[in-house]
Amino acid sequence: KNFMMSTPSWQASLFKLVSLIVVLPFIASYLYFHYYAFWQNEYCFVGPFNSLITGRSRGSSASIISSLDASANDVYDVSNNEIKPIASTNRNSRSSELASVSLRSFYGIYAPEGNQKQRKKKGGGKSDNLDRRTFRQKHTSHPIHSSSSSYLSSFSWQRWLSTRHGWPSITETALMISAPFSQLSKYRAYGAPQDGSSNYNHAISVVENKDEVKWCLQSSSTNEEKLVWCSDSLGRSSGNVIYMYPPSGSWKFTPDPSNVAQNDDSYQPTISISCPYPAISKETKTKNNRHKQQNSKQNQNLQFLLQKPTTTLLLLLNVYLAFHYWNHRINPSSLSKNYNKILDNHEWWRSFTGATAHFEPLHIGFNMMSLHSLGRELEGVNGFNSIVFLVYNIAMVVMTTAVMMGMVYGRLRYIQYKLSQTASPQLQQELEGRQQRLRETSAVGFSAVLFAWMVITTLERNQPTCPIPFLNDVCFSTYSFGLLKFNISPIVQLFFAQFIMPRVSFMGHLAGIVCGFGLHWGWGMPPLEVCSPNVLIGGVYLIGCLWWRRRVVPVRPLLEAVSTNGDWTGDDNDEQGDWRTLLMEGAPREVDATHGYDAENGNDSEQISDPFMRSKRKKKERELEEVGRKYKILVSIRNLLGFVTVSSFYVFNWTGSLVISQSILFFYFVSGTQSSLVIWTYTHCTKCGNDIIDPEKQRAGMVWRGFLMSCVITIAVDSMSFAAFTIARTFVSAEAASMRVGLLPAALFMLLRISINIIGLVLSSKILHDYGQVGGGIFGNVFSWVISSSKLIGDGIFLSQKPLWTAFEGRGKRLGGGELLSRASQSRAI
Repeated sequence: KNFMMSTPSWQASLFKLVSLIVVLPFIASYLYFHYYAFWQNEYCFVGPFNSLITGRSRGSSASIISSLDASANDVYDVSNNEIKPIASTNRNSRSSELASVSLRSFYGIYAPEGNQKQRKKKGGGKSDNLDRRTFRQKHTSHPIHSSSSSYLSSFSWQRWLSTRHGWPSITETALMISAPFSQLSKYRAYGAPQDGSSNYNHAISVVENKDEVKWCLQSSSTNEEKLVWCSDSLGRSSGNVIYMYPPSGSWKFTPDPSNVAQNDDSYQPTISISCPYPAISKETKTKNNRHKQQNSKQNQNLQFLLQKPTTTLLLLLNVYLAFHYWNHRINPSSLSKNYNKILDNHEWWRSFTGATAHFEPLHIGFNMMSLHSLGRELEGVNGFNSIVFLVYNIAMVVMTTAVMMGMVYGRLRYIQYKLSQTASPQLQQELEGRQQRLRETSAVGFSAVLFAWMVITTLERNQPTCPIPFLNDVCFSTYSFGLLKFNISPIVQLFFAQFIMPRVSFMGHLAGIVCGFGLHWGWGMPPLEVCSPNVLIGGVYLIGCLWWRRRVVPVRPLLEAVSTNGDWTGDDNDEQGDWRTLLMEGAPREVDATHGYDAENGNDSEQISDPFMRSKRKKKERELEEVGRKYKILVSIRNLLGFVTVSSFYVFNWTGSLVISQSILFFYFVSGTQSSLVIWTYTHCTKCGNDIIDPEKQRAGMVWRGFLMSCVITIAVDSMSFAAFTIARTFVSAEAASMRVGLLPAALFMLLRISINIIGLVLSSKILHDYGQVGGGIFGNVFSWVISSSKLIGDGIFLSQKPLWTAFEGRGKRLGGGELLSRASQSRAI
C-alpha cells in the first residue's frame, strides 16, 4: 500500500523536473529561433540535402561539373521569369568555366529585398511587389575545405578531421545566423556587406509559364554559367494568389531532359531549403486599414518583448528581485559584493546576487532606464543576437566581479607595501583602517555590466558621444588605431557620476569599463563558448573555489584512513594500499564478514554463542552490502557519463560548450564518487569519529552541490542547443564541410545524454540529503525545487530493498511472565 501511494509521487516529480529543465528550455529556444529567423527576418536557409542518418551530402559540385561536361547540352535560364534553355557550347571551352562554379557557393542565407519586407509593410491590401518577391543571397557559407592545406592530402585521418564537423551549441548556432548581419566591428570579418545590400549573385524568384508556377534558385550573374534548382510545381498561375515564400524541402537540379548523363541520378545533386510558411497566400481585401495601423501601434510593447527578449528578461529579473528584497527586508550586506566574503569566506555566489540587487528607487530606476536604452541599441539584428547578448551579460557579471576583486587586491597590496615602509604609528593606524574599510566595502547593482555595454555602444557609434547630460557641446569622437578603437566618453561619465553621487562604487564602474574595452578589443575576455553559462559557472566554481581556494579537488582525505585496530593499511605513497582499498577488502578486522571468522579471538562465527555479537556481525554485513550496492551504482553512472563525454567529442564540435560542459560534469562526478568512497571508508572501516567524518561530508557536499548546479544548467543548455540546430539544420549543414553524424543520431544521442545527466542529478540530490549537506542560502533558494523533486525520484528509484535491521534480533531482557511462558511451552510439548 505504501509503495502504491509513493509511486505517483516520484513519477509526478520526474514529470515536473523534466518539464522545467528539458521541455521548457526546448520550447523557448525553438520558438525564439523560429521567430528570429523565419518571422522577424524572413530568412531562407539553403544547404546540402544531407542524410538524416550519416549527415553526408547526397550531391557535390563535382557531380554538376561532371554532368554538365559530359556532353555539349543545354542548361536552363530563368531570367525575366521565363524558363528557356541556353544554347549549347563546346565541351572543352565550357570545362574551365564550369570548374569555377561551385555548388557550395549557393549555400547560405537568403532574404527578401529591402523594399519587399512583408511584415514591415504599412497599411493593408495587395502590393504589387509582394506577390512576386525575390529572395537575394545575403550570406554565403564558408566551410573549411580539405584542399586548402596541401599537407593534409597525404594524411587521410587529418583530412577527415578537417572536413567533418559536429553539431553546434546554441551559442554557435546563434552566432552563425546573426554574425553576418551584425554591425558590430567584432563580427564584421564574417563577410557580410556593411551597407545592408547584397553583393552576391544568387537569388530565389518565382518563375511562371502557361502551365505551371515554380520557385527557382539560380545565379543572376551574366559572367558565369546558369545553374538552376527548382521546387515542385505550385499549380497554374492565378491572379488572386500571393506567392509569399519559397516552399521548404528538397529542390532538384534542373537538367536538360534530352541529356542522358544529366538525367542520371548520380549526376543530380539535390539541395535543401528551409523557409517561412505558408508558401501561398490567398489575397484578402481589407476594408479599413486604420484598424490595422491602430493595432500595430498598440502592440509596440509586444514587439519589444519579442524582439528584445534578453533585455526584457533582465529588466523583469532586476525589478522583481528589488521588490522581493524590499518586501522581505533583506539586509544589503547579505547579498552585496564584498572582498572578505567572496575570497576569504568563499561566497562566490555574491557575484550574481550583488549584481542583481538594488535597494533604492533611484538606483533601480536609473539602472533600468540605462538597460532599456542599451538593450534597444545592442540586442537585435544590428547588434548582438539575443542568445549571444544573454550569454555575454552573464559572463560580464562574473568578469566585472573578478576585475573588481583584482583591483581591490591591488590596492590592498599597495597599502600593505606603504605600511611596511612607514614607521609612524599614527600613519600605520590610518593605513590599517583604510585597509580594513577596503576589505569590508560592499557594492550592489547592475551598473558595472551597464558601463561595459556603454563602452561597446560608444565605440560602435559613427558620431561623437556626449557623456554629460544637458551639455550637448561636450562631445568626444572615437579614434581608431588599426583594429582597435578608443573613446574617452565612458571614463568622463565615470568621473561625472562619481562627482554627483559620491556613494557609487568607483572600482565597480571602472571594472565594467575595463571589461567593455576588453570585449571590444578581444583582450582578456574568454571566447564565447567559454562564456556560456554551462561552462563558465561550473568551471569557475570548480577551478576557482574547489581547486584554487579550498583545495577540495583532487580528492584526498583529510586524515589517512586507519583500520579498526589502529594500524596503517598502507604507506602514504601507496595509493592502492590505503583508503581506496579499505572498503573493498570487506568488513573490519574484528569480524570477517566473508568467512564468518572472528579475527581477534580466533573463533568461528558459528561457535559464537553471544546473540548480540551475531546480531552485530549480521548488521555489519548488511551495512557493507548496502555500501557496496551504492558504490556499484556510482561506478555504473560514472562509466555512463564517461561514455557520453567521450562520444560528445565525436557528435558535437570539439571546441563547443556542449563538449566542455560535459567534460566538467564528468570531472565533478568522478570527484564526488571519490569523496563518497572516503566517507564510507571512514564510517565502516575505521574508528574515526564525527570530528573527522563531518568535515569530509562538508567537502563532499561542496563537490556534489557543484555537480548538481552544473548539471541543471548543462541539461537546460543541451535542450536549447537541440532546438537551435533542429530549426537551423539546413544552414548548420551548409556551414560545415560534412557532418560526422546525421540529425537523427545526434537527436538520439542528445536524448541519451540528457537522460544520463538527469540520473546523475537525481543521485547527487539523494547523496546530499544522506550526508545532510543540502545547504541553504542562495543555493537552497535557487535549486530548492530541483533538490526536492530529485529527492523524491531518488527515494522511489534508489531506495534500499533490504532493511539494515532485523526485528526481534539481538540481546534482549525479559520483562516478566517467564514462569507462565515456560508452562505454556511445556504444555505445547506434551
